[in-house]
Formats: sequence, structure tokens, C-alpha cells
Amino acid sequence: MSTTKLIISDLHLADGHPVLDGFGDNQQSTLEGLLNAASPNGPLGHAQDVELIINGDCFDFLVTPPHDTGGTMNASLALEKLNSIIAAHHAFFEALRIFIKLPGRHITFLTGNHDVELCFAQVRARIYEAIGVEKGSQALYFCPTRFYRPLPDVYIEHGNHYDFWNRCTNGLWDTQGQPLTLDPVTITLPAGSHYVQHAALPISIQYPYFDHFEPSMNITRQMALLCLFNSAMVMQTVQHTMELLYQPRKGLSHLAPGEEYMPARLFEQVMFDLAEFKQDMLIRNPGWTEPSDAKDNQVQTNAIMEFVALRETLALPLMEAIATICMPTTYQMGESVAAGMHKVLRNDPTLRYCIAGHTHMARIDPINNGAQTYLNTASWTTRVALPVPGEITTELVAWLRQPDWQHIALRDVTQLVFALVNATTNEPSSASLYVWEGGINRNYRKIEV
Repeated sequence: MSTTKLIISDLHLADGHPVLDGFGDNQQSTLEGLLNAASPNGPLGHAQDVELIINGDCFDFLVTPPHDTGGTMNASLALEKLNSIIAAHHAFFEALRIFIKLPGRHITFLTGNHDVELCFAQVRARIYEAIGVEKGSQALYFCPTRFYRPLPDVYIEHGNHYDFWNRCTNGLWDTQGQPLTLDPVTITLPAGSHYVQHAALPISIQYPYFDHFEPSMNITRQMALLCLFNSAMVMQTVQHTMELLYQPRKGLSHLAPGEEYMPARLFEQVMFDLAEFKQDMLIRNPGWTEPSDAKDNQVQTNAIMEFVALRETLALPLMEAIATICMPTTYQMGESVAAGMHKVLRNDPTLRYCIAGHTHMARIDPINNGAQTYLNTASWTTRVALPVPGEITTELVAWLRQPDWQHIALRDVTQLVFALVNATTNEPSSASLYVWEGGINRNYRKIEV
């Protein structure tokens, strides 16, 4: 039998918020175009079996109000958030309903760190209802394990398991990724989710480009830029972060009056406090080992060197400082996810492909002399280019200080990526990444290594 798997991730449907909701008209038309292409008469629909796999963070419960839930979640609150998402995205659920009624078509949802609430039975039941299929229908499947193997040589997981701040250490899965329960009473959210809810969400709302930069910008550089633009928001964020310590304390306690207006001095104290916060989280989450090829001490050394360099950068003239802060660097979270997936491949020679999302950055890593490949399907959310030195003008700096997200001054580099896997019974699978272009029209191109 022939089969086709279409894998997408990180759609980030929320409640329609103009900044926080990641799924707009462009994403909706692309979804409809992709699903049309996967219909029996479409160019991607020739297989007898066609499965749409949504690999985590389809729904963004994290940024859907109510926001600060104390780092935990229960089914009734998750259902309230889901109803807000459904109300804002009827067309999404209708597109899935039309697709799922076609012969040989079915959909699988995997869990990500922004929609760990899929672990609640009530949430799953509401999604069945929103799509318009009977609960338990074989056409709609919620993967209960942390990972999914739709084919013998294909392994899929969201990827947050390899990211300290966003891994789900809440008793939902055992060390092998198997579910401990199919209907928990409450969920302890990842440390990063609690941080966003309690401390960092105002930054995402006022400076949304931080969540959309391509390549991604780490929190150290984000804080450096904010120390130039908005010291009050920096101080507020750190104060709320210190409230999350096991023994809460006042933030920025070594900052003398007036030093908040000195970017280098403010940045220094901010990073000291955030380092304490990370250490506090590490103590409360024992057993973490950095999955990247870099050892923990190397990662720490690199972080210290970056901190020292940025502190000196903040003493430069404004335009020069911004240009330096915006220089692309290795995104450690992306490296950690890649290393985790490489390890999965190395540990199982029967696998040809490992596919993840989470990092919002497309990636193709052939390993073992090309016998195995790690693919990352990036994100369908808006992506904007980190400005290069020639683009940093006084007008752009003014926009970065007070961004209007309805009129984005940065280059749009959004790519609506999907993985296409084709297989025939008893034959090896083949998989590639593609970018969908042209909305509902059938227009897609392969991403080359």
C-alpha cells in the first residue's frame, strides 16, 4: 500500500490577538491549499493513505487568556482557553473537517510545549466536536506518547524534550516517552511557560519581533537590546522573575538609584539575576544533561563570553550597539534539539528520518554519511529577518523602540514549511522539506540541503 505523510508544526492558533496569535489569513489559505493538494485529485494525494500530522504547538494555550495560571493547568481552564481558540478559527476546523471526510485521509495531533493541554481528555473531546467527527473516530488520532512512529523508519516528536526551559517534566510521560496517564487531573507547565506567563508576556506583546526573528535571538541579546530601549520593562520583568525563585526576593538588589538608566550596568545586574533564576530551576529539576555536542561547561563558557562582549557593546554609540546585538549567533536551543534528534537516529539504525519542530527554524542534517537525516519543519508563524548593519537606520531604530506590528519594518522571511514523506509497503521511506507558496494555489518548492 502507498502512503503519504504531511508533517507540519508550530501553527500557534490562539484567540485572535493581533500580536500573539500566530495563525492569520496567509496561514489559513496555505492550509487549505495544502489539504486541497492532498485530496485524491491533487498532486500530493495519489497515495491510498494520506495522513496530516500536526507535530505540536498547533494550539497556543500559553498566550490565550487567562494568562498567569500559576504554572499549572487543569482541564476546565484548558477547555476555556480552547473555546476561545475555536471561536477565533472556525475556518481552520472546517478545513480539517472537509479533509478528514475524504477517503483514506486522517489527522494526527502530537503534543508540544504550548499545547501540552492536549493531554486532557476533555480537550481532546472538544476538538473532535469542533472538527465534526465522532469521539474515537479512527480518522482523528491524538498520539498519547511523546513521540510518534507513523512508519518503521520515521520518528517524529515536537522537540521540546531536549530544551531545558520547555521540556515537560510533569509526570505525563516516563523516561521512554510512554504516557503515565491518559487523563491527568492537573499539569505542571514547563519552567519556560511559567516564566512567560508570570514575567515575560508583556515583552512579547510590546516587542513581538523578539519571538519572530530569523535567525532566532537568545534571551541574553534580547535583554541587551531592551536595556537600550525600555529599562522600566526590563526591571519589571526581572522583579516578576525573582518572584518565581524557590525563595523569592527582590530583583536588581545591587542596582544603585539611577543606574537603571545606564544600559551596561542594568544589563550586568539583569543577567546576574537571570543566571540565579536558571540555577534555581536546575536545582528544582535535577537530572538535566545538555543534549548538544557541547558540554555543559563549554555552553557556560560561551554564555559568559557573550555576556562580557555585550556588556562592552552597550557602551558603544546607539546604532553601533544595535548592529552588534543583532549579529546572528548560534541558537543554543536549536542545537540542543538537533543533538537530541541526532542521538535518536544514532541509537536506532532502522530509522531513516527524525522530524521535529519547536525551534521555528528549518533544518536539514544528514548524518551517518547521509544514511539518516534530521529534518525540522520550522514554523508557520511570521518570521522577520534580523537587521543587518546596512539596514539599521534611525527610522528602523525608532520602529524597534515602538514597533507597529501591523506595519512591520523588518524584512518578511516567513516560510510555511512542511515535510513530505512517501512510502510503499516493505520499501524505505523518502522524506524532504518543502515550502508552500501562493496561498490556496498549488505552489510549493523543495528545500535543498
